[in-house]
Amino acid sequence: MGQKIFLRVGNQDRISLSEFIDALRNFLAALKDLDATISRDPRGSLIWNVVALEKNSPPLVGVAPHQKPVFQKQGVQDFSSEVESQLIENARIFQTGTERTQFLSDSALKHLENLAKKTSRIGPMAVFQSDNGPSAPKNEAPITSETLTNVKKLTSPRYSAFGSIKGNLDAISIHRDFEFRVWDERTRKPVTCKFGETDLEQVKSLLGSPVTVLGVLTSNSAGAPISIEAEEFSPATQTKLPTIAEMSGLVHDFTGGKSLKEYMEELSDE
Repeated sequence: MGQKIFLRVGNQDRISLSEFIDALRNFLAALKDLDATISRDPRGSLIWNVVALEKNSPPLVGVAPHQKPVFQKQGVQDFSSEVESQLIENARIFQTGTERTQFLSDSALKHLENLAKKTSRIGPMAVFQSDNGPSAPKNEAPITSETLTNVKKLTSPRYSAFGSIKGNLDAISIHRDFEFRVWDERTRKPVTCKFGETDLEQVKSLLGSPVTVLGVLTSNSAGAPISIEAEEFSPATQTKLPTIAEMSGLVHDFTGGKSLKEYMEELSDE
């Protein structure tokens, strides 16, 4: 079972009820989306129970994960620790860059963006873990205006055109939308590929394999692909390069039987 995970909601003495509720809604939704992606079950495998609720300065909420009884009976792995660590890890990443882990779907990314948008009104937030209550935080990650700036680089599409990407199909998310992630072999960054429900079994069969995806490709301001509406996808063909021995047979004996050294010396005398 995972540790308790906490959300520190801003840094103000006062916060409106609507801002507070909306922050909690996005916090929970991000956890649920990560759960659905990691467990590969659109229903999610975890229940989140409130274990701390403090109206200090700032307010703070803590929740504890519990595996759903049906998954316990089936002996399904408990993903709670990984779900929590993924939320904190991605929040930390977006402090300085635009990378994200393979488990952060577009939906979860949007919830993180919604939290970051509130920082201009209620101040910086933070997510952290603790087994000993909010007074002993550890593994803490801030959510600030820098978070919003970096997330927007991924969520603000600038260009759209028909195209293709090629890379390894890693994560599948079916919590809200049907999407999978491909790590583009050209940019070495993840691209979200949206697909129809009828293609789910084919997508599952390609998990972990190199694929080629065709469709309407959306890119960010830097021209890097961020998502694609997949119209067609298939296993990527692996091009086998010829060996040196095989290549040698493709080139005729242009030196007339002489060694390369002798041939070059003759050329230099001409």
